[in-house]
Amino acid sequence: MEKEGEGISMLEKRRSLGVLRARLIRTDDGLFQADYSGEINPDPSDARDIPDRHIATSAADLRIWVEQMAGRLGYERVIWDEGEDGQ
Repeated sequence: MEKEGEGISMLEKRRSLGVLRARLIRTDDGLFQADYSGEINPDPSDARDIPDRHIATSAADLRIWVEQMAGRLGYERVIWDEGEDGQ
């Protein structure tokens, strides 16, 4: 029998956080970078966002990583804003 709280990692949340907005750009050195906001304690009224990013060698792999991370954190989906180079 599973105890309360088991089976959910520390990075997973039980309630929906809505939509995560992310921007994908190709860097000058040919890598791909996703910029998005990370919430600091979203429960209190003074909740703030902090910038966060992930870098990868493939745009497809980067999208998968960000979308999986967002789902584990409790976001329903990721909206991708157009990057600086139209990615």
